[in-house]
Amino acid sequence: MAVMLVLTGCSATDEAGTASATQAAAFPEVYAQTVEWGECDDSFGMSDSLADRLGELGTPVDTYVCSMIEAPYDWNDADSDETIQLAAVHIPSTGADAPIGTLLGNPGGPGVSGLNYAFTMPASPSFVEVLDNYDILGFDPRGIGRSTPTECEAQSTITELNLALCAEQAPIALTMGTSQVARDMELLRSLMDDDSMHYLGYSYGTVVGATYATLFPEKVGRMVLDSAIPSNWASPLGNFNQNIALVHETDALLAGCGELYEVSACPVTDEARSFTTVDLIAVEPLVATDGTTVPGDMLFGFVISALYQGTTGRELALETLTAALSQDQASIDSIALAQADGGSSVDLNGTIVSCHSFPADPRLSELVEHIIDTGLPEALGGPEINDDSLRGWIDLTCGALPNSGDDITDTFSGSPDAPILVVGLINDHTTPYSGSQKLVEELGNATLLTLNSVGHGGSFMSKSSCVDEYTADYLLTGTMPPEGTVCQTGS
Repeated sequence: MAVMLVLTGCSATDEAGTASATQAAAFPEVYAQTVEWGECDDSFGMSDSLADRLGELGTPVDTYVCSMIEAPYDWNDADSDETIQLAAVHIPSTGADAPIGTLLGNPGGPGVSGLNYAFTMPASPSFVEVLDNYDILGFDPRGIGRSTPTECEAQSTITELNLALCAEQAPIALTMGTSQVARDMELLRSLMDDDSMHYLGYSYGTVVGATYATLFPEKVGRMVLDSAIPSNWASPLGNFNQNIALVHETDALLAGCGELYEVSACPVTDEARSFTTVDLIAVEPLVATDGTTVPGDMLFGFVISALYQGTTGRELALETLTAALSQDQASIDSIALAQADGGSSVDLNGTIVSCHSFPADPRLSELVEHIIDTGLPEALGGPEINDDSLRGWIDLTCGALPNSGDDITDTFSGSPDAPILVVGLINDHTTPYSGSQKLVEELGNATLLTLNSVGHGGSFMSKSSCVDEYTADYLLTGTMPPEGTVCQTGS
């Protein structure tokens, strides 16, 4: 067993009248709790094999401690004493000096475990200096992973029905919005006895960080929002922009086969034409050994998953795809297995979280104007824009979830006293670069660090020492990169 540590929440440093002080005063019981940290065992997802692997990578896994922390069931209802539990891990800093503070992290999603992310982050060589100077805190957001779960499974092919049934069977679905998660973070900051919220979030995790900055600007410390998303992320317009990026980057990956990516064979060897997303979706269904049908849209999903990989992973995916299209059974089976759990698609829990950020006014006329101005690729139903091609984008599914739209959906804001670092990738396939630019505008006191790269996630991912160094310097000293800085892949 790890040595038991005890921390007692304290809001004495909170300024009277601020949002943080008001929240603490409204929920004194959870703020007064004693957090008992103990072993990070299998109940927190730390299996023996994972612990061994982390140890082999040089992480201080023997210092990790975990706990279940009480949080209000609903931060909007101070009269209720009902609570949930948040599964958290605390990793002490490795440096000889006192840490700057606690760095809380979120890997994105929505619907992804923050525990697993925190477990593995110290294994990144570029993260060593940060760990020397910060304690690390990770947690599974409410309704997710080892925290109090929804325990909902899809019971229908109708998403609206699944949302309604889950809300009825697991009421926590009604309080899984990003604003509730940000309020959980503020509780965790107080329980860790930190004066400020230092934060590193990726993808959807940037929404969590921006929401925290909007709700508790007086507590913002050093905050990095990597592969960022603006406040309209869950709207029909945000969904459309993401799909445009997905098609563009999928086409670029397929077009790069044999040139940017070295493989033995490509889906199309005829140099007179390229192989695009449209061709991929139109492929006649393949059949796996177990009888699973592998249609074109599943192949598309397989390629999208490859977009999250580096060069080697992308090349392997292209090799597998090419072999599958040539009826290689082992490759077909491999794709079917990889996509069996939905691949990179968002599950029901992730949909619930997204729906809390679906705007009450989806601004459909603005969406249509944007589609007309942008154009509709053939892979997304175009190029003609009519009722048939627009119907898929006029998606009001989230209306089936009570409390949808109760998050911040208009704009985010930051702190005038604490500048925020936003990292954006020019060829990001899932959080378009324009979103990072827009978030910087919304936050106000923020600086954009650009990475000229494909993929998703920039800092501490062995993509660019330039980004790693600027991000670490900001976290360690508060120094921002020069305005307009653009880093290159590998440099």
